[in-house]
Amino acid sequence: MIRSAVRVPLSVVLALGGSFLTPEIAAQEVASRAPIAERVAKMLAAVDAGRIETTVRTLCSFGSRHPLSRTDSDTEGTGAARKWLEEQYRAIAATAGGRLTVARQAVTMPCRRRGMPAEIPLVNIVATLRGTTDPERIYVIGGHYDSRNGRGSDGEGRAPGAVDDASGTAAALEACRVMAPHEFAATLVFVAYDGEEQGLLGSAAHAKALAAQDAKVDGMITCDIVGNTTGMDGKKYDRYVRCFSYAPTGNDSFGRSMARACSFAGRRHVGDELAVKLIFRGDRYGRGGDHRSFFNEGYPAVRFSEPREDFSRQHQNITVQGGKEYGDLPEFADYGYTARVTKIVVATLAELASAPPPPFVRGARLRREAYDTDIIYTPPVGHTRCEFVWRETTSPDWTNVVSQEAAKPRPSRGQQMIATLRGVCLDDVVVGVRMIGPDGSRSRVATPPEPDRFANRPGRGR
Repeated sequence: MIRSAVRVPLSVVLALGGSFLTPEIAAQEVASRAPIAERVAKMLAAVDAGRIETTVRTLCSFGSRHPLSRTDSDTEGTGAARKWLEEQYRAIAATAGGRLTVARQAVTMPCRRRGMPAEIPLVNIVATLRGTTDPERIYVIGGHYDSRNGRGSDGEGRAPGAVDDASGTAAALEACRVMAPHEFAATLVFVAYDGEEQGLLGSAAHAKALAAQDAKVDGMITCDIVGNTTGMDGKKYDRYVRCFSYAPTGNDSFGRSMARACSFAGRRHVGDELAVKLIFRGDRYGRGGDHRSFFNEGYPAVRFSEPREDFSRQHQNITVQGGKEYGDLPEFADYGYTARVTKIVVATLAELASAPPPPFVRGARLRREAYDTDIIYTPPVGHTRCEFVWRETTSPDWTNVVSQEAAKPRPSRGQQMIATLRGVCLDDVVVGVRMIGPDGSRSRVATPPEPDRFANRPGRGR
């Protein structure tokens, strides 16, 4: 059945993370939870804010995690941080029955930052939870463990980096801990990135290596600055997490598809604890994060960040001026908030890694004899169950769902299928398809390409 969109109050929109869902569709998402919800609920219940706090405080205790800080100590500098993180991931691997492997990705990367050497050695800590039935499909979650103070080239001064970005590093580690006991069709990769503050260097090395292997990365999340909830105005901002995504053109890039998958998983599994607010911009204005490295390689990628950053904490020397304390210190972090962000991460990864891969959508067309829309798509091998979604072009998220039974897919050429959304005028909306796993899990939505603007010039069409 096709459900038409209705006007939703702004308060409801914000509560749903910026997604203009009708109340009917919101209720349908809850009602259609299926067995995937039971598995995800167990993982979310295991997320521990106390463990996240321990991770953040331990990383801060090393003084600095700048790439030029000490590498010859077990208690100071980036070398100590790398060793400790690797030990934590290996401890998790010991409980995962051999399915989780941990490795150091050591690289030397060119650096163009003022005061830095032309090349710097970096180490990413990479933990891989291999999938069972579709291990070649990969989902990545990362946070950067390097830190800096007011001088970007200072490798000796104190730079605790509690929120930027021990918080994101802790989220990835905690996600690994609660997910490692479970099996997933696809492979999950948990990464502590190095060298983000020096130009996204660690993530660039990782993304390029994956691309060189022709790895099938279907989604990447970076958690960067996800631990502060007190704005510089003194107000509390803890009801949502911002989700940034790149799009070269339009609003239906792979990255936007990944962002909408995050909002769907958040609503479905985390509910009122925390909303995902879709921000249709690649990153904060004039700034960047590790998801950019994956976008550059053509992979779907998003960034999670807290609602309001406190710039007196970021990239600051620890000092007191005019009675105000500066510095990214662990006592100013909100570990309960980071735990809730981690739940969004876990829900998203579990949903996508349990589901089939997205279909390939070749195109869509408006039927001339009626205001109906045909979608031409190819389901992944071995999977047929799916559903269809659509929204107004101006709506940020999917507002309408059409079941497979209502769309009545039928064979076309080869493996292609054609489904019809009756009463949906393609000229005014965006349509898409997502696959459904046996446990009710959903893939990312795949959409047809937007019509070529040049093909619609005068004299080139009707």
